[in-house]
Amino acid sequence: MSASPWTVLRNRQFRWFLGSWVAASTGYSVFAISIVWLAFQATGSFLVVGAVLAVERAAYCVTFVVAPLADRVRNQRTIYVVSYPIQAVAAAALAYGALTHTLGLAELFGLVLLLSLLWDLSWAAANAAPGILLGPDQQFAATGVSGLLGGANTIAGYATGGLLILLLGAGGGMALYAVLLVAGTALALPLHIAPPPPRPESFTTSLRNGWTALTEGTGRPLLQLATVDALQGFFSAAPIVLLALVAVRVFGAEGFAYASLFVAYVVGGIAAGLLFARWNPRGRVGALLVGSLFAGAATLALVAVEPPVLAVASAAWFSVGFAQSAYQDVKYAFLRGAVPADRLARVISNLYTFPGVASTIGVLVVGDLAVGATVPTLTVEVALGLLAAAVASVALPRVRSLRF
Repeated sequence: MSASPWTVLRNRQFRWFLGSWVAASTGYSVFAISIVWLAFQATGSFLVVGAVLAVERAAYCVTFVVAPLADRVRNQRTIYVVSYPIQAVAAAALAYGALTHTLGLAELFGLVLLLSLLWDLSWAAANAAPGILLGPDQQFAATGVSGLLGGANTIAGYATGGLLILLLGAGGGMALYAVLLVAGTALALPLHIAPPPPRPESFTTSLRNGWTALTEGTGRPLLQLATVDALQGFFSAAPIVLLALVAVRVFGAEGFAYASLFVAYVVGGIAAGLLFARWNPRGRVGALLVGSLFAGAATLALVAVEPPVLAVASAAWFSVGFAQSAYQDVKYAFLRGAVPADRLARVISNLYTFPGVASTIGVLVVGDLAVGATVPTLTVEVALGLLAAAVASVALPRVRSLRF
């Protein structure tokens, strides 16, 4: 099948899915830019910022528990129209608490946990959807189209979120998140995304078979990929903390600087997705995964030496976003094209457990280090960690040779 972006857009169900997912994920991006600032404004502590991000990522680590539902449901529409409205209510509650200055730590952690747990199921389904609707040769094109449309809306969301932070504080971003989740619900109503009929097995057996799939194949390539994923995942949330640290320590806690750096980071990710959509490098998955890890370490080294000039800092964060998104885009395109559709949600979610657990620990460590560290020191430490992950990826032969 053709890998042209126009071909994937001719698929009507993919268009409806894309519209719904872009709305919801754009809202999630607004949440991402707002929750860090909200936690910092509420407490003035980077340790609390790290703890909030750790709670979020800890919830994502249990996605594998609900992933069998995404493989077994008759129509993924059910998942979206049930989970999105509840998430919208939770986001609205965060907005109200922030705007009225009545948000306590218990409410903050509780609502973040609820939002994250509900996001698990919709995330598992959405990551499997392109693999169900489209062929293997269309996965890089689908990733590029999703990145372009989602990224454009995300930039608009970050710009709007940044403006709301300036005018209303981070609570304004949470209100926008609630609105976008409602839009995602409405756009999901025409969807019909039916995974292949599941085997006649119990939920427990389905859950166990999803884990068994990670050990299949000569050399257990998915298990080796999971090892690299865990090392990379430990530092995957570090850029989010570093962005806030740069905005506070270098640019005097300016909301405009924080929003600008975040947008540059996102634009870098869009550029990576568009490059791979045009290239469709199905035969070079392993080499690109290894290269993106080395690039991630190198680009963070640029952040460590950047001068206090917003334009220069934005260029550095563009390169960081490019490298980090390159790793994720290539990995998910590979999984959607190589893993059978009847187990896709489970395999993707099970694999996420490894970087998810590592990320939960890593963001706590990075958040704690950020309390007293300088920007160059912490950035170099994270860069060295990514370099170690890159070296490990070279040492694992099945990772280097991945293709589909």
